[in-house]
Amino acid sequence: MMPLFQLTRSSMIWLLVSILMVMAPYITVVPSWLFLLALLTIGWRLMVHSGRWSFPHWSVRLALMLLVLIGLIAELRQNTMMVVTVGLLISAFLLKLTEMYRRRDALVVIYAAFLLIVCSFLFDQSIPMALYAVGSLIVVTASLNTVFRSQQNNDIWRPLKRSAVLYLQALPMMLILFLIFPRIGPLWQVDMNAGQSFTGLSDSMSPGDVSQLTRSADIAFRVRFDEPLPAEKLRYWRGLTYDQFDGRRWRRSDRPREADRQRSLMPQYQGVEGPSTNVESFSYLLTMEASGQRWRYGLDVPVNYPGKFRQLDDLTLQAGQRLMQRQQYRLMSRVGPIPETLSAKDVARYLQLPAQGNAQSRELALTWAAQYSEAKDVSAQMLRFFATDFRYTLEPPLLGQTDAIDQFLFQTQRGFCGHFASAGVMLLRAAGIPARVVGGYLGGELNPLDGALTVRQYEAHAWLEYWDKSDASWHRLDPTAVVAPSRLAQSAAQLFSTEPTFLADAMLMRNGFLSDSLLKQIRLRYEAINYDWHRWVLNFHERQSGFLQQLLGDISVLKILLLIMFPGALVLSWVAFSLLRHRGARKDKLLEALEQLDKRLITANLQRRQGEAMRSFFARLTPALPALASEFEILSRCYEQICYAQDADPELRRQFKASIDRCCERLPKLHPVEAGAQGVTDGT
Repeated sequence: MMPLFQLTRSSMIWLLVSILMVMAPYITVVPSWLFLLALLTIGWRLMVHSGRWSFPHWSVRLALMLLVLIGLIAELRQNTMMVVTVGLLISAFLLKLTEMYRRRDALVVIYAAFLLIVCSFLFDQSIPMALYAVGSLIVVTASLNTVFRSQQNNDIWRPLKRSAVLYLQALPMMLILFLIFPRIGPLWQVDMNAGQSFTGLSDSMSPGDVSQLTRSADIAFRVRFDEPLPAEKLRYWRGLTYDQFDGRRWRRSDRPREADRQRSLMPQYQGVEGPSTNVESFSYLLTMEASGQRWRYGLDVPVNYPGKFRQLDDLTLQAGQRLMQRQQYRLMSRVGPIPETLSAKDVARYLQLPAQGNAQSRELALTWAAQYSEAKDVSAQMLRFFATDFRYTLEPPLLGQTDAIDQFLFQTQRGFCGHFASAGVMLLRAAGIPARVVGGYLGGELNPLDGALTVRQYEAHAWLEYWDKSDASWHRLDPTAVVAPSRLAQSAAQLFSTEPTFLADAMLMRNGFLSDSLLKQIRLRYEAINYDWHRWVLNFHERQSGFLQQLLGDISVLKILLLIMFPGALVLSWVAFSLLRHRGARKDKLLEALEQLDKRLITANLQRRQGEAMRSFFARLTPALPALASEFEILSRCYEQICYAQDADPELRRQFKASIDRCCERLPKLHPVEAGAQGVTDGT
């Protein structure tokens, strides 16, 4: 017999299954060569278990460890410290397989597996990931169960059943603790994704950058309004304001100032909504995906925002930290002209142009300035110019390094929103009108199931704002509205559906989940569930105090303790009752089946005698009940194999029980042979 500390076959199977399940979520996170290490270590351990290979020499294990360390140090150039740290944990987890022989070695692997399941939530917090983690926990716990089982107890599936029952029993207490137990902030902050590439706007923009985002269907943010949604033509989601131009690229000012708080007190900004002011307000909850940047998105101009945010003088909403994980925040925005009195320094900032270049564009703008004295008239003339022969496309011709605006306005005349916004701001500035480029998103897909708007990367958009000195206000102007009016009336998905580059990086979305009625309904249903998951589960700590106040009234330490202790006492009472109910030793299933047979044999005085061997018992029954001789032979053989074979097949127990049932069914119809029965009765 194998020593008790050696791993059994079922333990090895569950350990390897646990390793594969635990590593699966990290396929897109850790370096790919770690999975080659996984194949090497798992394969080697299987060969050792089969007796074909021996455990690697200590020098081989040392060499593998050094190679892994060198590889992880090299990965620091491309990945974050967190990814490398998780890679180090996975490496130790795998290398332990090359020396895993005893129970204590297996326990180290299992405990590391539990830790890796928790770490997977650092990179993915979706519903599928949560369900997969629960399944992984059940499998790893089943593996832990097999490590402490005897060599003879080799039923492979029973540990999995026990593990599943264990987690079902723990579910009520888990829900209670989730709802009641207060969240404790982390002792330190970890920058999870520093250096990681994100899809979205950047702090600089050239005319072709925005069109590249139409290749992606990634979600930028989700919004749920407190009142009816704004009209489609008003769904301009501000991200960044670009005011510095080098002739080709637009950038933000190096040191934008925080907005003047007094501006929010101006009558029009704070005043009554209506036709006279042309101002509308909207209150909404926005859930923004990780962007790796400090700015936050909001509808047009946010006027009420969380205290941890600040609004810069260019109306960019900015937080103190880069957004490395999904964040939810509430805003109130005003849609309409933006009153602001510009200083001479501000005017110069919004009139900045390179000293030279794009001569034709400058000349055209000066012609308009000579014809019209009002900013609104110049802007109207510019829109009429764009409405002539210009075309809106995702694949505009490449522009040269110099005089790119001239080339676009007078030669190619084909571009995306970034081209029109960039050229429009330059024309207005050349005409002496302060203007700036605004980058963000336009539109949003309404999910009728939950009333939320989903804004995706392919809805990225650029427009411009110009300052009119007559009313000292900024006015939004979107040249796309005259070049491609359908862009404001239709969704980006409808408008670009025939463009070959649209959703080129998300072909599954383009070829079914975007337009097919059935697949689209499935997607909308999942997105609605996922939105509520992130809103109510992942961000529950933000509304926990309100929930407890509704439940308890005035919150106190005593009430919290009682609320935790009462359901805890119920759970523990149920556990105690279950243990006491099964306090006595459970009968073996084989003996229970034999007692069932004995009850049927008592009437003929053929029951099993005290201390009688099983083979002798069935041999004695055969002449008395010859019609059941074949069944008695099956019972005798199965019993001996179950009791004495080291790796008894679980199927034998089912055969034994089935044979007992057949005997019991046929016994009432049979009568013992007279001679045999008489001999048994006389004890001869």
